[in-house]
Amino acid sequence: SGNVEVSNVIGRLDAKTVSGNVDVTDVRVMIRASSVSGNVNVEIKALKGPGNMRFSSTSGNVDVSAPASMEALIDMSSITGMLKTDFPVDIQERRYGPGMWARGKLGSGKQILHISSVSGRVSLVQK
Repeated sequence: SGNVEVSNVIGRLDAKTVSGNVDVTDVRVMIRASSVSGNVNVEIKALKGPGNMRFSSTSGNVDVSAPASMEALIDMSSITGMLKTDFPVDIQERRYGPGMWARGKLGSGKQILHISSVSGRVSLVQK
């Protein structure tokens, strides 16, 4: 029940909190970050090799910034919030029921990037 702040990540990381924000900066490896009731903010500096990243919140915003040269399979979703990205990924609204989602491939798709929120904004922007 509190905030988690981590920077200069060069090893494996799974940052979680139940009631607080998660802020992770200067990411260079595959990580996971989540909050039940709070925001998740991640700054990806560079990524090497294949891997799977997951950033999520049940009741909060999830904001991720990444290099324009990132090569990843993108999977973004929100049930009651908006999606925002300036990467070439199409955002779609669910045909039946609430929610938005986006899926796409950037470059060779070496990494897998899941970004989701049940009740909050989800964004993936270039830095």
